[in-house]
Amino acid sequence: MDNTTLITGKKYIKDIFSPEQFFNIPEYQRPYVWGEEQITALLEDVSKAMENDSNKEYFLGCMIWNTRNEKTAKNIEYTYQDILDGQQRFITLFLLHGVIRDISAKKSLKDNVQKRLVQEADDYNNIPARNRIEFEIRDDKDFLEKHIIELDGTLDVEKLNEIADNPKAGASIRSMASGILIMKKWWDTKLAENIGTEEQYLADFYRYLSTKVLALYLATPNNLDDAYNLFTVLNSRGLQLQVSDILRAQNLRVIENYELRKLYALKWSDFENSISAPYKGFDDFLWSLVFIKMKYRSDDNKSLTKAFEFMFKRNLLVKGTETLDYVGKYLKHYESITNGSITNRESLNLFGNINFILSSVYGSQYLTPLMHYRECFGDKQIIEFLIKIDNLFSVGWLLGRRQSQTRTFIILRKMDFYADAVKKRESTLDEAVEDFLNDPCLRYDFYDEEISSEKPINIEEFVTLLENEKWGGFSGTRVNKTRYLLLKMDLLMGNAATILQYNKDSSSVEHIMPQKIEESQWNIDAAKHKEWIHRLGNLSLIDKNKNSALSNKLFHEKKVKYQGAIETRANTNYIFITNPIWDTDAIEANHKRTINLLTQYYVGNNLKTFLQIKRNLNNLVLL
Repeated sequence: MDNTTLITGKKYIKDIFSPEQFFNIPEYQRPYVWGEEQITALLEDVSKAMENDSNKEYFLGCMIWNTRNEKTAKNIEYTYQDILDGQQRFITLFLLHGVIRDISAKKSLKDNVQKRLVQEADDYNNIPARNRIEFEIRDDKDFLEKHIIELDGTLDVEKLNEIADNPKAGASIRSMASGILIMKKWWDTKLAENIGTEEQYLADFYRYLSTKVLALYLATPNNLDDAYNLFTVLNSRGLQLQVSDILRAQNLRVIENYELRKLYALKWSDFENSISAPYKGFDDFLWSLVFIKMKYRSDDNKSLTKAFEFMFKRNLLVKGTETLDYVGKYLKHYESITNGSITNRESLNLFGNINFILSSVYGSQYLTPLMHYRECFGDKQIIEFLIKIDNLFSVGWLLGRRQSQTRTFIILRKMDFYADAVKKRESTLDEAVEDFLNDPCLRYDFYDEEISSEKPINIEEFVTLLENEKWGGFSGTRVNKTRYLLLKMDLLMGNAATILQYNKDSSSVEHIMPQKIEESQWNIDAAKHKEWIHRLGNLSLIDKNKNSALSNKLFHEKKVKYQGAIETRANTNYIFITNPIWDTDAIEANHKRTINLLTQYYVGNNLKTFLQIKRNLNNLVLL
């Protein structure tokens, strides 16, 4: 960035809203989202600063602008600032001006505020009417016209409440309507504290806001590239800016057609709103796309910003519609994977249930290869692939190994290899899928010393862990491992048509024989109790409310109280229904049943094994 193009300085609020200043909120900006906490904090800070020392300045923060020049339809030139950073504070100040104007009884104050909000037309000097701030999003602009620019617009409480509560209204409009109501509530309280001098306090506040509250600004004259380079630099220094904000702007600004740019801006907002668990946020989803495209980890993708810069530089991605379409394409894969729409006649809801278990207690790493599989092969045998990925990733996780990104990258490359064979007509889609699903890279014991120094997974070591680990003694995030195994048992024991349910806030791991017992009541000595209390055979998932009701009760009391409690907890139901008593023998038998089922499933590692387990269990019930 050429430093000579950077304009810096400070402006008081009266200067920001001066006659020569105009502002624009571009369509690629995030919506206005400030709520009660942020708005009240700003009002309290300014009022306390004024009350403590009305001559002391209050620093509002930093704003980044891109200065632009335009001509009106009548060929009148004017300059305005695209707000790149600081829009939340700026819009809050704009709303605050409207509220102050409407609660004041002084005409001079009202007139002064109104001149800040809008430039009135002056036909004699060829000056058109123009709002101090414009939105490129039409609905936001119409809201400001009606409820801020228009006199007494902030007083229509009924309409503002209706907008704030309307889920169909845009996010910015809802937040702005709510913001006005929050400000009005704050002012009602503040003026009630100054009965008799309300108008004087309001005037003092407005004077202090105008002449003592200031912001630093950094502007680049009509150079969006420089402005966003600055935006990126500040992001790397710790300001609370999302990488996705920068990426969105980088790609939207190269789309020259205004309507197309606006369409993609709306699409991007939909992208961000569509991402949820197991991703922690939209940036987390973007990391998956980086790994899919680059398939390795190095200094080139040390950060998300660096990764996209590298891909743009090497033409792995092209800025603009190509990158935006790439994000949109994988978002559709994500939605299909997570919305429960992938089913088939044989496995019924197995795909959705495995995905549910992983997203509830494991994390998002499995989604990277799963989304790319769908890109390469569609839904052809996708349940088979999910079983293998779930088992492979979960075995490493349960054994306490760090998730191998190297293995993920190998799997991604292998997908591309087999998919390319289809494109080149060297194999059919069915052949390519079959070859990939049987590729050594999906086996537990895959090992290539030239690629990775990590030892291969030994499935026998995993079975030994299942048998001997004290899963019921885990706490913190480790308890997710226990939850995972118990959910997997629900999956294996339940009807294939059942949709699994689980909520960590309402479900917990239950020790069927309690952790604290009276030996005489439970007919078990202390050594045996210590040996078996935390093993898988003594654990189940249960509703927290029911769990607290069962507490340390004897098994037959638990059995009576539990009956019919949670139909989707197939494994828990089985334990309570089939066991008349619960002692060491019962725990050992249940433990053996649990380990055998999990071992069969993990060793088989395919849909055929799952279906065979189901048939065996059905035959057992019939017998």
